[in-house]
Amino acid sequence: MSVGFSLEEEALYDQTMAGVLNRLRKTRNPADLLGVLRRAHKGFDRAYDTAPAAARAAVACRAGCGTCCHVPVGVQAHEVLLAAEFIQRHFPPAELEAVIARFAAHRAAFAGRSMEERAALKIPCALLRDSSCSIYEARPEACRSHHSRNLDGCRSNLETGIDIVDVLIPEIRSRMFAVMLGIDQAATEAGFDDRAYDFGSAMHEALTDSLCAARWMQRQSAFPDSCLEESGEKD
Repeated sequence: MSVGFSLEEEALYDQTMAGVLNRLRKTRNPADLLGVLRRAHKGFDRAYDTAPAAARAAVACRAGCGTCCHVPVGVQAHEVLLAAEFIQRHFPPAELEAVIARFAAHRAAFAGRSMEERAALKIPCALLRDSSCSIYEARPEACRSHHSRNLDGCRSNLETGIDIVDVLIPEIRSRMFAVMLGIDQAATEAGFDDRAYDFGSAMHEALTDSLCAARWMQRQSAFPDSCLEESGEKD
């Protein structure tokens, strides 16, 4: 593939994609399929740990910042289902009910709006708790891939709605991107839902419709058009 990767990053993509695709194809029990992708997310940690030391030392992200958690996140279906699975396993009933209500509000606010209009809303993620991610272990791939070297720059970009400050660390970002593309391409080649969804809208659907995971396992679209990253109203 050609997305500006170095030879090392190209190899990281190839290894990730081939390994995940092989495991998906070998998995016979549909209930185990999400587990393959959950384990694949450990590849982000390995890619980060093997990034140049100077790049890792430049990371300014800290628990409690939460700035990047105020912008829309585009995801594939498996990321939503893994997050929903984590919530259903670990959140007590009252907290689950409150999270569903926040996702419902998010979905209503996003309905019918363009991506630009959604970004301008600056709605905090429904899973923020004390400015930290409450599902950190199961967070989406885009969240795993974001590492900033300039927190003031992040805040400035959020306030203005324009990425006027370059906050990313290329030596880490490209490695994370290689892993993310490898996982997503493996899921696509295995025949699973490859549509791009808005995380908050799809999370509301996943937490209120138990058939979403079943549809995904059957290689159907997991979520309705109203959950798409690009506004969709054809449910």
